[in-house]
Amino acid sequence: MFYLYLAGLTAVLWSISGIIIKMVSSKFGNLFATAFVGIGNVIVLSAIVLLLGNLGISAYAAALSVAGGIITGIGYLLFYKSLQRQQASNTFSTIEIQVAILFLYGVLVLGEAVSTLDVLGIVTIALGTLAVSIEKARFNRGLLPAIAAQVFWALGWIFLVYPISVTPNHILPNLVSFTAALTMVCLILLAYKINKKLDAHPDGRGVAVGVSAGLFSGSGNAVYTLLIYLKELALSAPISNSSPIIIAVIAHFVYKERLSTIQAIGIIAVVLGAVILSI
Repeated sequence: MFYLYLAGLTAVLWSISGIIIKMVSSKFGNLFATAFVGIGNVIVLSAIVLLLGNLGISAYAAALSVAGGIITGIGYLLFYKSLQRQQASNTFSTIEIQVAILFLYGVLVLGEAVSTLDVLGIVTIALGTLAVSIEKARFNRGLLPAIAAQVFWALGWIFLVYPISVTPNHILPNLVSFTAALTMVCLILLAYKINKKLDAHPDGRGVAVGVSAGLFSGSGNAVYTLLIYLKELALSAPISNSSPIIIAVIAHFVYKERLSTIQAIGIIAVVLGAVILSI
């Protein structure tokens, strides 16, 4: 039961990060948004790694972490591309695609056991969250980059499963991963700056806001890493990634985004699914 509380905490932390980073991506674009989130993640994960100690990691685990980081970084660039112009509630609803991939991986590859009731709860959460993405009875093509991002993010986490399981300091692979992602994005930013293709330059306040989003994101990723270490991926993924529901509610008040009837039903469905999983 403890893992359910950790999964819920992850959802809250990721939701706060998502609401904040919406401001940054809309104003400064996906490159800066990804860079700031990367910086925040590296700060949080570095502090936890140093606190836990034991900095040893095998070359193979490090290589998988770097590969996962690059894949994850591409996912962030794609996701924030959609978030830059689309509603936060709709963009974050695509996360359920990642949930489906991780659920299948947890059951089919890791051999995690799930009951019929667990499956019902997971399906209810997935359908409820997808309902939030429906707008005027049609699919929004602006969400395509965000949908592609979920595949990259799921692969990024899958690449980290082995490094996390064999590394004594289970947060270290995640730190290596985000350091690789941040390095990739910084190199892209440098190339854009050299070629004078940057349209916006954030001020000090913009940097502070962006990095704060990264701090919340990093805290959520640290908790999620613990869930992977505890081998509770299949059941915790749906709850951890229910952040679209929290974001939909907050965005309604912060960004004045409107919720349709079907979106409201989706929120109720996700809450019901979470209750089913907790039984």
